[in-house]
Amino acid sequence: MTRARSTMHAACIALALVGQAGLAANPPETRIEPVTDTYFGTTIVDPYRWLENLQAPDVRDWFTAQNDYARSVLDTLPARTALRDRIAALSSTDERVHNVQWGGDLLFYEKRGPQEDRFKLYVRNGVDGAERLLVDPGKFDVDHQPAAINFYVPSPNGKRVAFGISVGGSENATLRVIDVATGGAVGEPVPRMDIGDPVSWRIDGGALFYAQLNALKPGDDPIEKFRNGHVYVRDFTGPDRVVFGQGVDPAIKLDPDDTVRVRSYLSSFALAVVQHGNENEVTLYAAPLSKVGLPNAPWQRVATAADGVTGFDVRGEWIYLLTNAQAPRYRVVRWSLAGGEPLALDRAEVVVPESNRVITGLSVAKEALYVQQMDGGYGRLLRLQFNVKVPPAKRSKNAKTRGEATAASLPKTAGVARATEMALPFEGTIEERITDPMRAGALVRLASWTQAPAYFAVQPANGALTKLALQPPSRVDFSGIAATRIMAKSHDGVEVPVSIVYARNVARNGEAPLLLNAYGAYGLSEEPFFWPALLAWLERGGVFAVAHVRGGGEFGKAWHDAGRLANKPNTWLDAIAAAEALVRERWTSPAHLAISGGSAGGITVGGALVTRPDLFRAVVSQVGVHDLLRSELTANGPSNIPEFGTVTTEAGFRMLLAMSSYHQVKDGVAYPAALFTTGFNDPRVDSWEPAKMAARLQAVNGAKDGDGRPVLLRVDFAGGHGIGSTKQQAIEETADIFAFLLWQLGNAP
Repeated sequence: MTRARSTMHAACIALALVGQAGLAANPPETRIEPVTDTYFGTTIVDPYRWLENLQAPDVRDWFTAQNDYARSVLDTLPARTALRDRIAALSSTDERVHNVQWGGDLLFYEKRGPQEDRFKLYVRNGVDGAERLLVDPGKFDVDHQPAAINFYVPSPNGKRVAFGISVGGSENATLRVIDVATGGAVGEPVPRMDIGDPVSWRIDGGALFYAQLNALKPGDDPIEKFRNGHVYVRDFTGPDRVVFGQGVDPAIKLDPDDTVRVRSYLSSFALAVVQHGNENEVTLYAAPLSKVGLPNAPWQRVATAADGVTGFDVRGEWIYLLTNAQAPRYRVVRWSLAGGEPLALDRAEVVVPESNRVITGLSVAKEALYVQQMDGGYGRLLRLQFNVKVPPAKRSKNAKTRGEATAASLPKTAGVARATEMALPFEGTIEERITDPMRAGALVRLASWTQAPAYFAVQPANGALTKLALQPPSRVDFSGIAATRIMAKSHDGVEVPVSIVYARNVARNGEAPLLLNAYGAYGLSEEPFFWPALLAWLERGGVFAVAHVRGGGEFGKAWHDAGRLANKPNTWLDAIAAAEALVRERWTSPAHLAISGGSAGGITVGGALVTRPDLFRAVVSQVGVHDLLRSELTANGPSNIPEFGTVTTEAGFRMLLAMSSYHQVKDGVAYPAALFTTGFNDPRVDSWEPAKMAARLQAVNGAKDGDGRPVLLRVDFAGGHGIGSTKQQAIEETADIFAFLLWQLGNAP
């Protein structure tokens, strides 16, 4: 392990490497074409609006020139080749299995072999059967653009599987269905599929529900792509039919930006799920499964967003709901669908009450309800057996004529026993929880900062966990790596957790290169995960930390709400507090400290950059959001209004301007070195967002004078938001990031 050098020595190395990297050459010139907008009396000048036209040849040429400049720097860094080779070596021993699902007696999963570049779809008979390749996405490559499996769903009987394939990181998936026994295609492909869980099989496997995006004509507003959605059913015997969505039922009022899905369960009821933008809380409707797809299907509202439902599962006539209403850390309640009445939380039976833990999910197996919790950042699993008989639910007088009675083949008992906590083999994250309503027991995938992922089976007889051979053991040695957690007091006194991963022999002298990562949006939690490539960073004396900032879900809905809309500044102020705590406790110092974030984490990183440029030596923003005043106009923009706000109101404009780092960059300020990455096919964060931020910082930072504070824009023209990227793409990007940071933070032997 190479120890960090002194601050003075590190600065000398960084300056010397500037010359080696050829930064005397200027970055590409970016012309200024000011566009002036006025929002509620405030004038905003945008010098780089022209970069938003990604289809224009001059814009494409600019991106190419920027990437060429970035490559001229990154490829000449002395640590880059060694890092790439080390990361590739770590990846070459890394066989990954994930996204496991049952279909009848067959087990489906995605796997990437040690020498393979992307995940393929496999099937086997049970957990111990011989595996068979079903889908190789490489067969769908187009013009050297790699294809990827974006989703797959096996039918409940395992006879068919539906899957989505997109190319070049575009996430513009095409839905295909194949016969599992023969591999032959079933029905015609369906284009323009969203990748967010868009399909569901009818419980008998005879029909498929799917949601399709709109086709845009030249000149159409890009936001129309996701608007006014519909769900279709395909029974493979005739034309596909609309079953739910905008205008289908005049009594059901949907917002144009709502996302709609239809789901089938081991029940005589189907559910329609309405997601409101990127809100976690959904609206639910139920209808007799036998009536779905017929004219005037009797959809009845079950829950609204005000009921705080973020997760659910169905068994017979009973729906089990995960709700944050009057329970910021969530509780599980049960409600009967047979009566046709909307959920009344004051009358719903509480199955798992709120506690100091955060409930993060639930799912139904044949014999039990499995409930997942998060306790101080670590996963917990509860099991509630279906062994308590309860009286039948009161039905409405016309229940039989409406087809709402529970089918004879469905469970006769709906009660559950008191929750039993499963003893997990190690402290970590439950990355997958796999249940099937027709199969007893469950499978779980566990991992931690220092423990590679492994699958375990929960035995239905006694709840014991047994390790499976489904995931081969990792050959990456993390025995010399440790993890700990500290608390950082933020600007308002709130304690923010900070996870730290480090080599056991790293010196606590303030000189270690430290990469601090932060996200903080949508209520998503930054839980422990195993990252083999991280060893290449840790071996060189680096430290990795994660700030669990507000806006995430680490402490439930209240933690999320404390980092959204008007509270959004808490996310970067929490990240700053985490950085200050790491410096104070001698893990690093500002000369050796970098901050990184991706996607919505670009808001956090950008806010830290413009608020405390003196605290960080370098910044990495991966496919990051930086211009919040214009994001709303992109295809993915309207769905983010509940999280960030809208420029159409004065309050919303003020919030967005505060969190828009592009507009907060000031002339004359010495900002940290910065590396921005983007995939040119990104459907979530348009490439012009990091591009405009990079251009603005290049104009301010003085990198043209070779002062050691470069601003680079790395562009992957065969990539998108990162979903669907190949292993080789990930290796190259990680090598670029680590080499850039070691160069800037002063440890690049």
